[in-house]
Amino acid sequence: MQKTSILLETPRLISASVINQKNPLGFKKNADVDYTEIIFIEQGRGDFILEDSHFVGKTGDLIILNPLSDLKVKSCMDNPLNGISICFSNLHINGKQKGFLIESTDLPIINLQEEKKEIHSYLKVILNEYSIKHVGYQDIISSILQTVVIKVTRLLKNVDYHPSFSSMCLEVKKYIEENFRQELTLNDLANLVYVSPFHLGHIFKEEVGLPPIQYMIQCRIEEAKRLLEYSDLSVREIASLIGYENANYFNLLFKKMTGSPPGKFRRMKV
Repeated sequence: MQKTSILLETPRLISASVINQKNPLGFKKNADVDYTEIIFIEQGRGDFILEDSHFVGKTGDLIILNPLSDLKVKSCMDNPLNGISICFSNLHINGKQKGFLIESTDLPIINLQEEKKEIHSYLKVILNEYSIKHVGYQDIISSILQTVVIKVTRLLKNVDYHPSFSSMCLEVKKYIEENFRQELTLNDLANLVYVSPFHLGHIFKEEVGLPPIQYMIQCRIEEAKRLLEYSDLSVREIASLIGYENANYFNLLFKKMTGSPPGKFRRMKV
């Protein structure tokens, strides 16, 4: 029996680039019908507006831009976006419009989980080959780019990787990600979207996977991990900065969430 191919044509790389404070995403207006882009966020957090959709991108997320996409990005000031962007043409996936990797009605973001390291490593190889251009680099890029597209196509078929949050949860999620250093209560968050705390807690956990306050704690711990790795602040200073005045409580919570106390986590990352 003949097997159906996922790729009907061979994608061709246009460019590969790093994303950082010197080369930010900013505003991207794509007017080319044969131009697809994949953005991997290595670190940081930012607000993304694509057409009428608003979503928050953070470490480990993959952003997908179909042809003719207008994207506005605002990087978080104290946790700026860093990552890799690859742009390519000649994409044609079986069953999809040419150039489209994701349906135009879907949120263009995948929160990578166990595939994060694998896809990240592929993109780094593409970036490196594109930058150095050793003999045969086009062949290596072509092979790996096809692999990346097929891997992403598989992920998009799995609803667990393809969030479709309600506007209510998106608003609360965004608010938590921007204000997690403050003392937030479930009542505060429910008042924000004019629903009962019970209703918000139920819907938010169903869509995001965690209750709102637990999600806030997760945001705090992720920020603590970043500060432990990339700053010289003391553990007590970091605890205070992310909302915990009691450093001992922060130590216990951090160990519970990560498996290691803050000091050991920092030593492992140095």
